[in-house]
Amino acid sequence: MITDAEVAERLRVGIAGRWVGDDPVSAAARYAMLPPGRLMRPLLLVRSALAVGGVLDEAVPAAVGLECAHVGGLIHDDLIDQGESRRGRPAVHSVFGAETAIVTGSALFFTWFEALADSGVPAETLVEVMRVQADAGRLACRGAAMEVAMAEGVDTPVSTYLEMAHYKTAAMTSAACRTGALLGGAAPERVVALSGFGEALGMALQIRDDLAPHRQHSDMAGRRAVRRPTLPDLLAQRRSQVLVDVVHQATDLADHYLDRAHAHLAQLPDTPHRRALESWTHSGPVPTPRSNQDN
Repeated sequence: MITDAEVAERLRVGIAGRWVGDDPVSAAARYAMLPPGRLMRPLLLVRSALAVGGVLDEAVPAAVGLECAHVGGLIHDDLIDQGESRRGRPAVHSVFGAETAIVTGSALFFTWFEALADSGVPAETLVEVMRVQADAGRLACRGAAMEVAMAEGVDTPVSTYLEMAHYKTAAMTSAACRTGALLGGAAPERVVALSGFGEALGMALQIRDDLAPHRQHSDMAGRRAVRRPTLPDLLAQRRSQVLVDVVHQATDLADHYLDRAHAHLAQLPDTPHRRALESWTHSGPVPTPRSNQDN
């Protein structure tokens, strides 16, 4: 079975091949994307395709495009947050200027759809996947706006936090898995199962990210500070409980979503590719082919 490190290398080559120009946008895109981060979303896409019998060469272009869109979102996030660094080095707008950063982020979004056209699957599949991508991108924008509002507001309900997490994170991980399943030619019930896995995994990972600052031995190196209240903060405000109790409650909620993720994956045959997907649900640091970390 091909390893995640080998898939990551295929993705790196694909990313580099799309930004070879000497224009400012290509230079900024290369800076933002190389070396890659943990490549969670494209790896989920590729593994989902392979788990249902898909072909690696048909999944990689779409996975490259998905990573382009993700990084484009990070570039815009840094502008919104006025963050000066990303993954231990200056943010794109700090190096290339805000104007170039804005158009580079937008160019990376469009690459998502351009790359999909190189997948070599039937046109009707491309249309279905494009609809999935467009819907996920729209929801991610809604989630980003909700996160900004949460940073500026007070007394945010936990239900609003969960809605934000669904839009901002889970919609994209769900789309990654659903796209892989569709490109792999999965039966409808397996498309639903993988989409549900990605949704539940995204919710769990968002909560785990929120928990990281509250853990005594958490390694926060390379991670961005969260401007909005974390889930433990919100639970403490709403329930007037001490932090240690709400950290346990938030951990239980993350575990609940991980249980749901496992339940969805159980609907697929037990193969090495399914087990590779399951590895993203393990406690502790998420699996990564490289040491870099992104959001």
